[in-house]
Amino acid sequence: MLNELGGLDGYHATDPEEWRIGHHPFAVGAVARPILDEDVCGDVCACWEQGQKLYLFLADGLGHGEFARAAALAALASVKNHPPDTLPTVFAHCDRDIQHTRGVAMGIAVIDPVARTATFCGVGNIRIVLLGQRPRHFSCSYGIVGAGFKNLLVETLPFAPGDLLILSSDGIIEHFIAPDPPPGEPWSARGLAEAILAEWGITSDDASVLVCQALAGEGDDERR
Repeated sequence: MLNELGGLDGYHATDPEEWRIGHHPFAVGAVARPILDEDVCGDVCACWEQGQKLYLFLADGLGHGEFARAAALAALASVKNHPPDTLPTVFAHCDRDIQHTRGVAMGIAVIDPVARTATFCGVGNIRIVLLGQRPRHFSCSYGIVGAGFKNLLVETLPFAPGDLLILSSDGIIEHFIAPDPPPGEPWSARGLAEAILAEWGITSDDASVLVCQALAGEGDDERR
């Protein structure tokens, strides 16, 4: 099952929010908003299950409008159409597949529910932070998927029940702080994505946020 988020006429969110990989539940929510005075958002978010793992995807097409969105959708199609492989191989295939487009900044996180890890690889201005026992920021490599990149970095960190993984495009101020939820009302994944966009999004660029929280399964203790 694939959920793809675009961003037409404001912002739209993934639905449904809860995913279950085996006995391991996750909450996923995303939101995207086009640049001011534009109807089409060049940021695309998606999530899907493959090989008993949860994949989180965010691509920011270069520029804005229809051509940016076409590039981001081409990147998503490339990633989905190739068999599961190492992230560097996935990025290499995508780089070749979308050379006819403007290119994209792109980040992919792979959640392994059994190992309780999150593995990330990214190119360009995609930001990703893991909020767990302490905040941890992943790094992206320089370049443009579709126009070449080098020195891909793949990082893996523990991802336990209660932890949050937040991916964002450069339409979100880089060093944003996740807002506290309203008193007595814990954030949903989508609610948190919307709150980050509302507080930290800029109107001079397309902006998107993708949030994934590992929920407590049977026998788990959830920290958040």
